[in-house]
Amino acid sequence: MNIQCNLVPAFVLAAVLLMGATADAQSKANYKSDWTSDWDDPYTIQALLGAMKFKDLQFEETSEDGTVTVETDTSLIPQLGGDWATLPKGGIIQYGLECSFLLGFQVDEVSGRAGGGGLYVKVESSMWMFDLAGGPYLNIPLGGWGRIYGGAGPLLMYIDYDVEREEEDTGTGNEETYSDSESAFGVGVYARAGVEFRVHERGYLGVGARGVWVSIDLSSVGGTDDISGIGGFVTYTAGF
Repeated sequence: MNIQCNLVPAFVLAAVLLMGATADAQSKANYKSDWTSDWDDPYTIQALLGAMKFKDLQFEETSEDGTVTVETDTSLIPQLGGDWATLPKGGIIQYGLECSFLLGFQVDEVSGRAGGGGLYVKVESSMWMFDLAGGPYLNIPLGGWGRIYGGAGPLLMYIDYDVEREEEDTGTGNEETYSDSESAFGVGVYARAGVEFRVHERGYLGVGARGVWVSIDLSSVGGTDDISGIGGFVTYTAGF
């Protein structure tokens, strides 16, 4: 009788431990199932960090007497931004809408001398760039563990450019400083694509590329009236 009474607590303890282990295993199984399932959050936010290489973002500065011309180069611009997107609809190939922004900044310093060495010119420049874009996108899920995506649409760009030119006559020691600036808006289009891999239940990590073609007038500061570029980015996408 005492043996039976002593066994009852042992059986109860064993049952509790078994139920706990079963629940823990089921929880892990459910998490694994959720982790590899299709994305079902209604919206996503994507962070982008990278750089754009532009074809036509060089500016010429000429000395007052016209004997020295130097060129500043702000064509490689580090950028940081984000993208908001709706839940993709469809089956094998899905679709939705996205809106993105990117902010970039670059500085450059160059110098030059006249042929005879009498005039020394130093130019310092800085550029801020911001663009806002949006349009439709396509998404191809890769079995719940990754995705391939692409998007394209119109783009609005703003550029602020500042330049300061110092001229020194090495013969007389005279120095003069000149400055100029330009702010301009432009319109164009963008296209982007990327691949991401699921790193946890609600997040993707990957890489992407983006191209832009913009009509923007920077001719008053020695620039061009249209620019184009392509860039690479590291991306992280989260659902909410």
